[in-house]
Amino acid sequence: MTKPFLHVVRPEEVSELLSQFDALDLEEVCTEDALHRVIGKPVIAREELPSFDRATMDGFVVRAADTFGASESAPALFRIVGEVTMGAVVDRSPGRGEALRIWTGGALPPGCDAVVMVEHTEELDGNSVEVLRAVAPFENVVRKGEDCRAEETLLSPGHRLRPQDLGLLAAMGISSIVAHRKPVIAVASSGDEIVSIEDETPAGCMRDVNRYTLTAMVQESYALPIWLGIAADHLPDISSLIDRGLQQADLVLISGGSSMGSRDLVIETIKSRLDSRILVHGVSISPGKPLIVARVGDKAVFGLPGHPVSAMVCFEHFVVPLMRRLEGEDVVAPYLRPTVSAVLGRNVASREGRTDYVRVRLQQTADGMVAIPVLAKSGMISGMVRAQGFVRIEPDCEGLYKGEQVTVHLFSNWIEDRRAQKYLSGHEAAGGRAGHFLETPQQERLSRV
Repeated sequence: MTKPFLHVVRPEEVSELLSQFDALDLEEVCTEDALHRVIGKPVIAREELPSFDRATMDGFVVRAADTFGASESAPALFRIVGEVTMGAVVDRSPGRGEALRIWTGGALPPGCDAVVMVEHTEELDGNSVEVLRAVAPFENVVRKGEDCRAEETLLSPGHRLRPQDLGLLAAMGISSIVAHRKPVIAVASSGDEIVSIEDETPAGCMRDVNRYTLTAMVQESYALPIWLGIAADHLPDISSLIDRGLQQADLVLISGGSSMGSRDLVIETIKSRLDSRILVHGVSISPGKPLIVARVGDKAVFGLPGHPVSAMVCFEHFVVPLMRRLEGEDVVAPYLRPTVSAVLGRNVASREGRTDYVRVRLQQTADGMVAIPVLAKSGMISGMVRAQGFVRIEPDCEGLYKGEQVTVHLFSNWIEDRRAQKYLSGHEAAGGRAGHFLETPQQERLSRV
C-alpha cells in the first residue's frame, strides 16, 4: 500500500497544539533543593527585610545633620562613644557630635541615620575622629523594610527559581516552597542499524548518538531523563518500549522511524492505541521535517528524526517548550538560551515556506561579532560541535545576505566556547586532529541549508 505524504504543519501550529498539555502536580520542595524548580503557589514575605536599619559600609554611625558642611579642609570633629558589635543592638542614642564605630551589616542605634565610610574619616586618637565629608540622611544605610515589606508577594506562580531567589527565601527564613513536579522524560532509540556505543559497529550500523545528546538536553532543561533502550525495526519491540515509557515517565521521546519510509513503525505503534491521537506528522522546518507529536492518554509522545542534528533541533524547538509547560511555566516559547547580536559572515540561502535553523560559529572582530554559518548535513554531529549557536530564518524569507544583522541563540556560554576553540586550534598546531572541527577556507561558500 502506498503511504500518503507527510501532512506538514507550521512550527507555530505545533506550539498551539502543545498548549493542550497541563502542568504537572504540585509538591513541597526544600529550599536547598529548589534550584530551577517552578513556583506553584505565591511566596509571601513573612516579615520586613531587613528588620532594622542596617549599615552597608564599615565606618562611623552618626546623625547626618552633624556632618553638614564637613570637608577635608574643614573636617567635623566627633567624639567616639562606643562600638556597634555585629549581631548586637545598641540602645543608647548618641548625642550631638558623637559617633559610634560600626561594621557592615550592623544595626543603627536609635537617633542615628547615616554612616560615614571609614575612608572619609581620620582618627585622632581612640576617643575622637574627624569626618572629612558630609553625608546625607540614610547614606550608606539600608532602611528597615527597604528590601521587602511584610505580606509582599516575593515570587509568583510560574517563576523558575534562580540562585538569587533561593537567597531571598533564605533571608525570609522560608525552608520549603510549593513547586511543580520535575518531569520524567523517557528516551529511546529505534532502528536495526543502531548499536550501543560499547559495541563494535558492523558494516551498515551506527553507534547510538541520540541517546547521549537527548538525555543531556533533558538534563540541561532541568528535567529527569530515563533510558529505555534501543528497539529494532519490529512493531512489538517498539510497542513494548513505548509502553514502558508511558508507564514510567511524563513524556516519551523515541528517535528514528519518524519518516514516511517503509519502516514507519513509530506512528503505527501510536495509532494502534485506542486512547491515542496523532497531533503532528511533519513540520515545515529544516532540519527536522519528519517530526511526530502524539497524545496518548494525558501524555505526549514525540517521534524524533533519526539524524542527530535533526533530532536536536526538534528537541530544542518543540520538546523544550512542552517540558517548560509541564514544569509549570505558562509558555510555549522554546528558547531558554541567551542570545547575542551579530552580522552574518556570508550569504545563506533558504527555501520559502519553511523555517530554517542555521548553525553558526561566532567570531569576534574589530568591527563586532560575526556569525559564520557552519556547513554540515543533518546526519553530521560535528556540525553541532563546531557551532556556538543557531540563527532562525523565517518561512517568508528566501535567505540572508552577508552583513545582515542576526540574532544568535547560544548553545552555551560564549566565553567557554572561545576557550575551547583556542584549545582546539592549539592542539591542531601541536599535531593533533582537533582542527578537523574548525572551518576551512573551502567551506566558505554559499550553502542551501
